[in-house]
Amino acid sequence: MAFKLLYTNLAGPQGDFLVNSAAVFEAGMVGLVQGNSNGDPEVIVALSGSTGLVGIIDDNKTTQFYAAVVAEVVVSGQTTLAHANLISSSFSGTTGIALASATNGTVTNTLSPGATATANYSYVIPGKAGDDTTLGSGKCTLWLQEGEYATDIYEVSAVTGPANYTVGTALYTANNDYGQAGRLTNRNGGGPKVAYVTKTPTAGNPYMHFFKTGI
Repeated sequence: MAFKLLYTNLAGPQGDFLVNSAAVFEAGMVGLVQGNSNGDPEVIVALSGSTGLVGIIDDNKTTQFYAAVVAEVVVSGQTTLAHANLISSSFSGTTGIALASATNGTVTNTLSPGATATANYSYVIPGKAGDDTTLGSGKCTLWLQEGEYATDIYEVSAVTGPANYTVGTALYTANNDYGQAGRLTNRNGGGPKVAYVTKTPTAGNPYMHFFKTGI
């Protein structure tokens, strides 16, 4: 649910665009600028394969917030994860565990006594209401320029997995088939590279640092 600016070569974000009324996003996701029915520039959530002017969103327009968990340790006999209300399609676990209930945050566990496994997933942050920072203006701010940023909003499904977000990995935008639309991912869906990983997320620090490429 968090997005951080680490550094950029310009003082502030470029672009203060109209936002599509149907768009749902959190700061740290990827936005695509397109023309609306009047021909004015408008921000929508970028999907896999999107081409055009893209930037990192610096606003929230959502009813709930999510966070990523990477490499959570699961021991033999354990059936409950640290969090409930998971995005079921985001879950990936190593051999011996499988998601039983996304709502309850439980797993089936076939680990041998003394063995451990790890789980990656995104979950809804409990007790935190959504926010719409575009409500008053109807506009959205994007970071379009090169710079280094950090976020815990990225794809953590089995297809990707945080272990694959090593330094130098190219990042694209995810599609909604994994319930991760608009999040950064290492899956190449045919669109342009958006960024490169500069710091790998870990269990102790789930933030992924990345360098956004130029327009």
